[in-house]
Amino acid sequence: MRIISLILPALVAIVLAPIGLTAELPKASINKPVLVPEKSISTFIPSETAPGQGLAVNVIYPNKPRYSEGAPVVVVAPGGEAASGLQFSTHAAQSGFAEVRFAFPGGGNPGFASSGIYDNRGLLSQQALRDVLLFAAGKTKDTQGRSISKLLPVPVATKQIGLIGWSNGGNIATITLSKYAPQLSFLQFLVFYESPLGSMFYPPMLGGAQDLFQNRHYRQGSAATGQCLVDYRKIAYQPKGHKSPGSHKKLGQPEIEGIVFFDENANQQWDEEREFALPYCCDVGLEKQIYPPNVTVALKRSGLFKEKWPKNIAGLAESEAYFHERDGSLFLRDVAKAMPNLFVCVIGTQLDHLQRQADHPHIPLNYNVWLTSKVRFVRLNPDPHYVGVISGMNSANFTDNKPNASVDAAEVDAHLEPEGLIPDYVFVQSAIAELADRKRANNVISVLIAPLVNYTASRDVTTATRPKSRVD
Repeated sequence: MRIISLILPALVAIVLAPIGLTAELPKASINKPVLVPEKSISTFIPSETAPGQGLAVNVIYPNKPRYSEGAPVVVVAPGGEAASGLQFSTHAAQSGFAEVRFAFPGGGNPGFASSGIYDNRGLLSQQALRDVLLFAAGKTKDTQGRSISKLLPVPVATKQIGLIGWSNGGNIATITLSKYAPQLSFLQFLVFYESPLGSMFYPPMLGGAQDLFQNRHYRQGSAATGQCLVDYRKIAYQPKGHKSPGSHKKLGQPEIEGIVFFDENANQQWDEEREFALPYCCDVGLEKQIYPPNVTVALKRSGLFKEKWPKNIAGLAESEAYFHERDGSLFLRDVAKAMPNLFVCVIGTQLDHLQRQADHPHIPLNYNVWLTSKVRFVRLNPDPHYVGVISGMNSANFTDNKPNASVDAAEVDAHLEPEGLIPDYVFVQSAIAELADRKRANNVISVLIAPLVNYTASRDVTTATRPKSRVD
């Protein structure tokens, strides 16, 4: 969660304070909800992607289920590029949900990990997510023959199941739903948290939170139409050096030399303080820099490599194959067609955790596809009454967008959630609560005056007594 700095106001307060008196520093601006104790159970589930031990799965369960029939279930597709989502939580149990976390093949924690080989969110990872969803919905059992209802010590409403795509997790969530729609037709709702759907958004080709400045060659507003327009006339290549030394090594990926950048002064040398360089992707068994198809085509047309294409840069066919398995935007309409009754929420805040372009291009792009595809229910950001109740703040602090309504991409900032008030997971928690409640009540009314379910978490901790299971 990003915290808006209060250093400047504090300094002003000190300067203006009477001499001899100590100025009172302001309190932190983030309002974190008080959490009740959480318990979880870990297990392994069988999967062809994880031969032997299976997939490592952890379920955080609520002390008091949200509904009389049990706790609705939500699976989290983790963000980033790492192989494990076991250490991240949206604290969905605080709102009465059973939250399912897992590690992709080859990922996990010391002593508790999935078997198999990690393929950087490729086909094996997609199949693993499918298998986790099947288990979460009560369709399959763990390696000890237990369904999720038998595993947990609280009732589980497996018919109320949703999926969270946290950041980059939204890409694999969408691709998996598209490929395995017949098997996963039971899914009720889908939530995206600032998901960078689109090959130009992950990694951020237009500029991200780690960059000194943004890609000034991007045409603002174009991405919302589905056409991300970039002027590549100044694109250049420096065969020596690295854009972000060590960043790929941290992920267990090869550090591949060479920098693709925009040569503003035409000296054929990357100036880190003035010129934007493009990040690259890696794939298992292919030690090449992989750039999005649009960028690869631009490099080809630039004439930079007239004599010979660099061995360390993937060609167009390799680029297209890579992003076909990792760009969720290619599959949004397929999912909408296969699952027309899906309830969807796209979450975006005024200061994105990853993207930094002023027009928030990935947000309207994602939302507009769902809207024009006419899924039964879609909204940009959750109902403010849910955010207010869960955060313990006045609902007027949060945005109130009408469901199933068009959003002007040029004024998208007015539709985004404020930054610095609450942790971002509270928006996600609010979204799953609203979508699950609406789905259960078959309610698609545009305006709510309060949450459909009056839920308060219990502080009484339920202790799991299931044999042969790992309790955290």
